[in-house]
Amino acid sequence: MFKRIYVPIDNSDISDKILQEAIKLVKSTGSDLRVVHVVNLEQITFGIEMVGVAELKDALVNIGQTLVDQIKEKLELDGVKAEVKLIENYGAEISSLILEDANEYGADLFVLGSHHLGSFAHFITGGIVEDLAHDSEIPILLVTKHK
Repeated sequence: MFKRIYVPIDNSDISDKILQEAIKLVKSTGSDLRVVHVVNLEQITFGIEMVGVAELKDALVNIGQTLVDQIKEKLELDGVKAEVKLIENYGAEISSLILEDANEYGADLFVLGSHHLGSFAHFITGGIVEDLAHDSEIPILLVTKHK
């Protein structure tokens, strides 16, 4: 059975559903859990000397930290002990950062969400789930928005 579950979370509407599925799995298996949120700061690092850029970076990190704090509170209310981590990204592929951290953690299962953005949005934004499925040997539990 799975012993170390890894859950990357964003600010999307499916994140709550992903976290709920991970909580159920952890409670039923006694697995360890790491929940991670990546703050993507790549867009602002090129103009770091410009007026307001440092404040924008701080604002984005604060938004990410607020999400991390909310996740910690939710896990605590549900009686689940977990590591919750914020990763700042300054230009790496998000899937590579997630995979590196998951490997460092010793994850043996990803719990991921599918946003079903459509083919054009998928072409523009790429697919983190698809990249992880292609680049990792860690099994994936895919949670969708469908009822």
